[in-house]
Amino acid sequence: MKKRVSLLVSIMFLALLLLMPISAIAITSSPLDEIEYYEIQIDPRTDGTLDMKYVIDWTVLDSTSEGKLEWIKVGCPNSHVDEIVGLTDNIDEIREYEEGSNTYIRIDFDRQYEAGEKLHIEYTIHQAYMYIVEEENHLVRYSFTAGWFPDMNVKKMKVLWNANNVIEATTEKQENGYYVWEDSLAMDQRFNVSVKYNSEVFDYDLEGQYVEGSEGMSEGGKILLWAVIIIVIVLVVVFIVGLISDDYDGGYSGGGGSSTVFIHSHSSSCASSCACVSSCACACACAGGGRAGCTKKDFYQTNLKVEDLNEVLKE
Repeated sequence: MKKRVSLLVSIMFLALLLLMPISAIAITSSPLDEIEYYEIQIDPRTDGTLDMKYVIDWTVLDSTSEGKLEWIKVGCPNSHVDEIVGLTDNIDEIREYEEGSNTYIRIDFDRQYEAGEKLHIEYTIHQAYMYIVEEENHLVRYSFTAGWFPDMNVKKMKVLWNANNVIEATTEKQENGYYVWEDSLAMDQRFNVSVKYNSEVFDYDLEGQYVEGSEGMSEGGKILLWAVIIIVIVLVVVFIVGLISDDYDGGYSGGGGSSTVFIHSHSSSCASSCACVSSCACACACAGGGRAGCTKKDFYQTNLKVEDLNEVLKE
């Protein structure tokens, strides 16, 4: 009986760990990094695809909690990205990086960076499948959500969109031939810009337009998936409780037998996702920041050790 109760406690604890990403239960800690300046300059090509230049001034605040900064990943709007070019000497390697249904630009630095050090990062990409054609209105529109950072602040965010031929934008500010959006971003805050053109401006292909909902799982779909997972976990726990209850009440008879339950769990280390005309960027310690400390399995800092769990199951 003692062994079965211990098993039940262990299963319930593992179920709690599975639920933690849903409810965002985690030990609050100070940001490991901070972005002083974050700029994206966007220039459409005649076919409606976009040339995008990224400029990021990054400051390392903590290099002991999760290790030194070695690489980062910054979200792309979708997987149709090419012509990826690093422009600063601190970039050792830059490439497209897939993780689940999300697409990122992975940047490996020339060395490890410690607390107090600053990095100026610049790179360019060519991005397709960004426009939406409104044939009935003879318009082409873009709606772009700049990359957000779940666990760090952005002191200044700036998006510049080439103003040539734009007939409508969600900002009135212009400088040097670009529409300009500016803001600061708190952790996980998102920032959208939208522009419209007359459709005759581009030599576009209808097959090359973004189809809303075509990439990635919707928020509703994610909620439904997690709901199913929760229900399954609850049913497993109820089933185990029923077995223990039957055993205690004499429900089992005859020779000595044992019931073994195997639980396999997988938790994504980055909860952000990117829609086709949106972009996300993860830069936290074990949610996509690429630090050496991210190899730790216990990213919730529970200090749970496999050997300790095995000892409980042996009792």
